[in-house]
Amino acid sequence: RNRHKMAAAPEAATHRVEDRRAAAAMARRKRCGLVAVAAALLAASRPADAQMQFEIPAEMLQGMFGGGGGFGGGQQRKMTEWPKTENSEVAPEMEWLINTEWKGKTAKYLLLRDGIVESPLKECEHEGMCLWAANNGRVLINTPTLKVVRFTIQGVDSADRKKLENKDETELGKIKLISEKASKSGKKSQLDFSRVAVADEAENVIAADLYKILDIAEDEEQSKIKSKFRRLSVQNHPDKGGDPKVFNELREAYEVLGDAENRRYYDLGGMQLVKNIDSSWKEVEGQKAQLDAQLAKVPKHHPQYNQFKAQIEAQKQQFEKSHVKHEIEKKLRSDDLEVMVPISAAELYTGVSKKDYEFKRLVICRGCRADPDSAQCKDCGRCPPEKIQVPKYGNTPFGKQVVGMREKEQESRERCREVGMTISGIRVPKGAKDGATLKYVSDIGHQTPGKLPGKVVFKVQRGSPTDTYTIAESDLYTVLHISLEQALFGFTHTWPHLGDEKITVKFDRVSSTDEVVKFKKKGLVGEGGQRGDLYVRLAISLPEVRKGEKTLTLNAAQAGSAPSMEREDPVELHDGAAWRVWPERETAIIGGTKKAGSEEL
Repeated sequence: RNRHKMAAAPEAATHRVEDRRAAAAMARRKRCGLVAVAAALLAASRPADAQMQFEIPAEMLQGMFGGGGGFGGGQQRKMTEWPKTENSEVAPEMEWLINTEWKGKTAKYLLLRDGIVESPLKECEHEGMCLWAANNGRVLINTPTLKVVRFTIQGVDSADRKKLENKDETELGKIKLISEKASKSGKKSQLDFSRVAVADEAENVIAADLYKILDIAEDEEQSKIKSKFRRLSVQNHPDKGGDPKVFNELREAYEVLGDAENRRYYDLGGMQLVKNIDSSWKEVEGQKAQLDAQLAKVPKHHPQYNQFKAQIEAQKQQFEKSHVKHEIEKKLRSDDLEVMVPISAAELYTGVSKKDYEFKRLVICRGCRADPDSAQCKDCGRCPPEKIQVPKYGNTPFGKQVVGMREKEQESRERCREVGMTISGIRVPKGAKDGATLKYVSDIGHQTPGKLPGKVVFKVQRGSPTDTYTIAESDLYTVLHISLEQALFGFTHTWPHLGDEKITVKFDRVSSTDEVVKFKKKGLVGEGGQRGDLYVRLAISLPEVRKGEKTLTLNAAQAGSAPSMEREDPVELHDGAAWRVWPERETAIIGGTKKAGSEEL
């Protein structure tokens, strides 16, 4: 019996080893199955638009490599800064330089909206290392090694300002940027216009006007478009000798205008918006297909299949058509636009129940991208710049890689014109505060190719260009011009004020120029219902004297002449005191000095 046991022991040991191996294999299969299901469940729990890729955040890269692009925590790259003595802004009158490129002997400089320079120079390789500004008739370029280089602008005085603003390349070619300081060789650097940074020519996007292709009016009834297309397609069908190109254009135009929703998108944002909307819907369909593919990977007999399927179905709920449409339009909608509506002192005093205001909005000139020189496009300039997503690169252990995306602005190829649009029914409350919201209207913002117009918010701007009063809180300021005769012999002037009020200024003699008359509680209604004051400055106008005349005869002014009034220069209140802007400083006459030392003008 013992010999039998000893003989059987190796066989039993073999069986036990095989059992353990089988158990281990079963455990591995279970673990793999659980991992697969867990991975599928995790994928289902992700948002549908999540990308199945690994991206190293830029912040992590900077932490790993110290911002210097090498291993071992190098030093953080020091960004270029403007000296305190320099003005780093791009003045509004110099914004025509934005998105233009200028070339010198060795390099080119692309001037972007955010004050950043793109250049092939090594020191400008990283974003934000090279900067630019434009103000006071100069262009400044700031680089790490050259520091601030100042350029004067030649040719801008004789150039057509409107054409410059529209980025007309012929007009821009007349401009030269000349450095203020000469180099060691004694020559000054010169930058010549190179190009305008414009959007790439969109492929498969019709540039012509779709309404003209189908020969229909812009307000044509939707039901009549189909019959019009049928007649034209029969006439131009290639089987009947028609031009295939014309036939294809008719078909593509009908695919857009024959669908009410696509027609609306075309009217609001051009053909590029139609393409963008279509691409967004295709992206959604792709995301739904990914969810179905994830469900297909889980065996139907798996105990957690129903749970996984329920999660997939829950994820699909976000693809409900009305919800998706709202999200797509939200993504493709331009930012809200704030428009300041000038409100006169009289309107602020009484309030207005219904005020009309003409808002000038930009609309796309259809067909002008295809033929910008046609007669119908002569009043059209460039549309607002388009924004695109471009890769942001960084140094990684694997070399230079994409570490994120950044937004870049470029000029549009489309053309736009200003069209006045009357906004009715604006209610202005009494004493409305500066910047208070009056009204907002959706979908009437500037048209931008590929985008839906945003909402326009109309706000209060206290004071009107046609007003004779400058407003500072609840006080009013005006200038009454009087002649030298009136100042010497006296005058009386009366004019209508706020509501039914009238103001009378009477003087027998004005003792000094710029004398100010104060009328208490004749201003606007302020805090607590108290009215401010009215200030009238008397400005004496000197008479004209002919060249060579040595005498001047003055006669008392006749009564009853109409007062000559204008708005006072802007007034600001600080700590209870009023401060007036002094524009005469900018036009002051430069005084000269004689050899003897006496000063003269």
